[in-house]
Order: sequence, then structure tokens, then C-alpha cells
Amino acid sequence: MGAKVWVLLPMRFLGEWKGRMKVKSISMLQFFFAAFFLFVCCQNGAPKSAENQADLDEKEIPIDFMRGFDASTVDFLEECGAVYRDENGIERDVFFILKSHGVNWIRLRIWHTPSKNAAPGDNDLMRTIRMAKRIKSYGLQFLLDFHYSDTWADPGSQRRPAQWDGCATINELADAIHSYTEETLLSLKENDCLPDMVQLGNEINSGLCTLMSDGTASRIPISSGEQNDEGNKNLVILLKAASEAVNAVDPAIKRMIHLASDGSCVDSSWWFERINGFDFECIGLSYYVFENHGTILQLRENISNLMHRYNKDIVVCETSWAWTFDKYGNDSQSNYVWYDKGVEAAMRVSDVENSALKELQFIKYTDKKCLEASVKNQEVVFRAIIEATVRAGGCGVFYWGGDWICDPNGSVDNNWENQALFDLTGNCLSSMNAFNQGFSMN
Repeated sequence: MGAKVWVLLPMRFLGEWKGRMKVKSISMLQFFFAAFFLFVCCQNGAPKSAENQADLDEKEIPIDFMRGFDASTVDFLEECGAVYRDENGIERDVFFILKSHGVNWIRLRIWHTPSKNAAPGDNDLMRTIRMAKRIKSYGLQFLLDFHYSDTWADPGSQRRPAQWDGCATINELADAIHSYTEETLLSLKENDCLPDMVQLGNEINSGLCTLMSDGTASRIPISSGEQNDEGNKNLVILLKAASEAVNAVDPAIKRMIHLASDGSCVDSSWWFERINGFDFECIGLSYYVFENHGTILQLRENISNLMHRYNKDIVVCETSWAWTFDKYGNDSQSNYVWYDKGVEAAMRVSDVENSALKELQFIKYTDKKCLEASVKNQEVVFRAIIEATVRAGGCGVFYWGGDWICDPNGSVDNNWENQALFDLTGNCLSSMNAFNQGFSMN
């Protein structure tokens, strides 16, 4: 029965009962309560239109959410003859493909003076400028990842650039970091391709420039070690120097501190309790389901805790999953993610509130539950990370290695091609559509 009927029922009988008000006052009161109760129940129980139901059930990614893609190997692989194609097999600029799928941020790493040894991380300043111009030409925003090294920097290895080996004091090293950061950004500014955000180091859980360029221990203690007060203080000095250099070039550039998630301590606040006293706006996290980075639920809790405790923007700036276990490129390296990593991942794709995870597909490997490598699962895992980040209040997710396809000559060793968002010959996979999707709140 419609709502209007229930509103009019008391009016219909009002005249008839008016003369008996004194005698039947309790009955009339009961009637009005009953009518009102039925009216409310009818309203609450009324079926919603399919359109309204969809509006209530679907949670859209915020329009300003950072839908990021690390494109650090693109220029290098293109030099080796690699090409990128859309879903129809048409060769396109990779940034056209990315933007058409909803990507709005691009991340590039930069090394100080990389050796020319056919390593896909070979991103010096000139390559970075060339790539940054392309990024800006497509109206995409740009995150620059300073490794402060000549090679890969991560929690297990923070080698300083060889040119800084002669720095004998923390102040000399801080001056080197300040000058290098400022000069790099000024070069980008001169070419009208300044980054919108910079990382002050890459996965600096253990510290920054903790090793000499040859891998031996630094003579200056620089770490986030719990018992190393001097190392903590020196690390702050370096980060402050980098932060001030960014601010000197353009105060509008946001500054990020980037850590890898840690399964043994999924609450990353321990790091920020020891290291403080410099300016930055954003916390970045690496999170991979196949590494010891905790469950997706723990990722969500970590993001929420960091955001509320430190009032910073939180970004997952590295994540990925494989679209196949079985296919390899024409290089000499096996894939980093294989069935054994699928077994590890199966233990971490858990969060009962995450709607995307309900679509995951599993297989068996050595009688153990294994997260299947498929284009569908690649999309679902990525959507699940986005959903966890949005639910926790984070502001972005970047896919890492999505560009790392095979070069046609097999001249570049590549153990990541089965985690790219393109197949072995550079055709865009449907998993790229994850950038543009919302998620169900049910």
C-alpha cells in the first residue's frame, strides 16, 4: 500500500470518531500509533529501484584518487625495440594506453650515475627528462622516485652513489644529497616537466645511504635501528637536507617517505616514532601479496593507523600480481613470481570486508592452496589493493612493473614480464581495466 494511503487513513475516520473522543480517547491514540507504525514500515520496506540500489551498493574510487603506474622501464625497453599495443593490437604510445584506462599518475625512478650494463633500472637524468616530457604532454601527474644510489635501493641495500664515497662526515653527505636533489629538480624545471611529488629515497626502512657504493658498511652510522640513536639522528639530517632542497625549488611539490610493508611488524608507525624532525606530506608503502608484507586486512589497518596518527596522505606506491606462471620471455631468467609465490600469496589475500577478493580463483600446488596466476586474478588482486586503500582513507595506488615487457631481441634479462599489464609481445591485457573500476560495499 502506498504511503499516501496511510497518511490519509486517520483523516478518513476523524469525523466519524470525533463525537466519541472522550469515550474512546485511548482507542484513537492506539489507532494513530498503529497507522504511523504501518506508514514507517511501508516506507522502509518499499522496494528500491535497480538504479538506486546500484548507487547504494557501488563505491566509486574518488575522482582525485591517485591511479598510478610505474613506467620506469619504458624508455629503456623502447630503445631495445619493444613496443606497446592497445587491446586491438594497434601500436600506441604507452601513455596514451594508460590514460585511456584511467591512469592519472606516472612514477619514475632515478639513479645518480647508473652504469650502462643493460639493466632496466638504467634511469639517469637525461632519460628521466625525456620521459617526464612525455608524461606531462599527456596531462598526467608525475611522481619522481629518488633512489639516492647508482643502482637498486631497497630495505636490504641502500648503497650511496660512487661520487659520494668521499663524504667523510654526515654534513658532507647531507650537502651532497641537497645539491643533487636541487640540481635534478632545477633541470626538470628548465624543461617544464617538474614532478608533482618526489620520494626522498626508495624503501628506506633500514635507512638511507647506509652502505658505500661497493656494498661495504658506511663509516657514518645512518640507520633507523632501534638502538642506534646516532644513526637515527643522521638519517633525519639527510632527509631534512633532501626535503629542504625540494622546497627550495618549488614548495608546491609534495614529499613522500617510502617504506616497504613488513610482515613481522605490519604497523609501520615504529619507523616514524624514531625518525622525525623534517617536513613531508605523504607516506608511501610497498605491498605485494607474494612477499612477507602481511595480509590485505593488515595493509588496510596499517594505512588507517598511519593516516590518523600522523595526518599524512598514504599511498601504496608499489604492488602487482602475475597473469601467468607458465610463460617466459626470450631472456635467460625465470620469473620471480612462480607457483611457490602463489602459495605464499594465498595466505595473504584475506579481508572479509573486501568485495574484490570474493572473485579470486585458486589452484593446488604440492597439495597446498595456491593463488592462480591469470589475467582475471591480476585484475582482482589489483582491485582488492585499491579497495583496501580507499576503505582505509588512503589516496592512491601505483602498479609496479606493469611496463616491464620483453624486448624482442632477448637482450635484457627480465624476471617480471609475467606481472606486466601487457602480454609478452606488448598487447594490453584486460586487467588494465582495474584502474577505472569501483567496488561493491556488500
